[in-house]
Amino acid sequence: MKKKLPFLLLRTANDSHVRVLSQRDQKWHKTVPDNMTYGVFCKFQNSEDQVFIYAEEDESFTIEKRQLKVVEQMNTTYLVDEVEQNRYVKLIEKAVSMLKETSMKKVVLSRKQSFPKKASDLEILSNLLDQYTEANCYFFYHPKVGKWMGATPEILVRVKEGKLQTMSLAGTALYKEYEVHEWGKKEIEEQELVTEFIIHNLHKNGALDIQKSEVKTVQAGSLIHLSTDITASIAMDDKSNFIHALHPTPAVCGIPRNQALEFILQNENYDRSFYTGYLGMVDQNTANYFVNLRCMQLYDQEVDIYVGGGITALSDPKAEYEETMNKLLTMKKVL
Repeated sequence: MKKKLPFLLLRTANDSHVRVLSQRDQKWHKTVPDNMTYGVFCKFQNSEDQVFIYAEEDESFTIEKRQLKVVEQMNTTYLVDEVEQNRYVKLIEKAVSMLKETSMKKVVLSRKQSFPKKASDLEILSNLLDQYTEANCYFFYHPKVGKWMGATPEILVRVKEGKLQTMSLAGTALYKEYEVHEWGKKEIEEQELVTEFIIHNLHKNGALDIQKSEVKTVQAGSLIHLSTDITASIAMDDKSNFIHALHPTPAVCGIPRNQALEFILQNENYDRSFYTGYLGMVDQNTANYFVNLRCMQLYDQEVDIYVGGGITALSDPKAEYEETMNKLLTMKKVL
């Protein structure tokens, strides 16, 4: 970063290998030539602001997990901003009323919170890689965009040898060792909506041999989620069509998508930027794209952490706020 050259670092879930794609200049590429290996970093709303990192340098290395002392419980009192809490709860109340009165089934609402930056970028990255072994961890930098870091549990699209893999991820709870979590009706229905949306859009865009797994609970750091793996057969050249068909998924936007997006843009009152967008690495035979969840933007003196949650007609506004606090804490640990 001393040379201010763009790069994307990625370590996929349950892997010790780190891959770094980087450029030899500071150009902001908005298109990519055929047959080139590249990284991509895209905003929540598909726009001209997506960034392609040309893989003029392509490096891989292995890291070992450090033995860190994990903080199981943290006092959240000092994190609570009552003004922000009241604002967010009222926003959720408005959404719940809308969901009960209209055909909208789900909307994802989010917020961000700033914290002092007390560690270096590399220290934060090391902590992230250590504490989120089950997540897909990344570090992105471009001098015209800034620094972003995250640990996402969600695959948007993975393509290899004509096989597409994606996932339906929804519902959040704190992980408790030796305890089997009993999911509520709200979380189960929310996750089913995401699954139905994905399968419908795969069918609609010509995917073949669509298969789905049983619903399971997956862990990401100190949080757990409901997840269903979904596979299909497609041509490698068609991957972009499926990315645009799926993004933004109900896990980051809502159902129906256009109606939920309109509510988000009119009511969240802040710019999500690259949060709930997507990132990935692509070469000639494989493509790996991930939804940009559990992420932060890094500045010289502070860090902005982004969090959100899925809202349905069954949502409890105060419980939804607490869910964002749990997500906030699980990211703040790495600072």
